[in-house]
Amino acid sequence: MGILWEVVQTGLMYGQKRKSDTIEDRVQALEEKLQLTQNTIRQLVKKLEEIHGLDIDGDGRIG
Repeated sequence: MGILWEVVQTGLMYGQKRKSDTIEDRVQALEEKLQLTQNTIRQLVKKLEEIHGLDIDGDGRIG
């Protein structure tokens, strides 16, 4: 549930940041969203590896 909640929070944050006036603010908001999304994907892959016992991302480790 934690990962899904993080996705919801990220969406809410992005909605607020979109209201920014300048291009620089919007770029910064998109960069933050990208970082959060990448972190969420990493956590999801880690959890999937742990659940299924597979090396999904090819790093030579499970989890």
